[in-house]
Amino acid sequence: MTTQTSSPLSTSDIVLALLTVALNSSAQLLLRGAALRGASPANPMSLVKSPLFVGALFIYGASVLTWVAVLKRVPLPTAIPFVALMYVVVPVAGRAVFGDPLTWRMMGGMLLVIAGLIVVVRG
Repeated sequence: MTTQTSSPLSTSDIVLALLTVALNSSAQLLLRGAALRGASPANPMSLVKSPLFVGALFIYGASVLTWVAVLKRVPLPTAIPFVALMYVVVPVAGRAVFGDPLTWRMMGGMLLVIAGLIVVVRG
């Protein structure tokens, strides 16, 4: 096992991590859409018949591949804060797409997530 030093992330590392966040967040939105249109774990056939659910699975698969690529290049403690960006992207997109609630408390938490990520990226 090789030891990696804590060095700043390259632009390509950041882009790949953000691509992972975008893919995973998109899958979350597709799952919400599928659920709102009747897909239910209680009825497995409703999942199989839902293009949104099936699309979410494929996008999740792509996000796993990009995440593995990130982890090959970046130490896990440096990479993992990017996953927290989903706590920003998904609620904002959920508000825009589905009209989901977005409270001031949630927005404050999102600002803290962004601040924490900036601290890690500038490491």
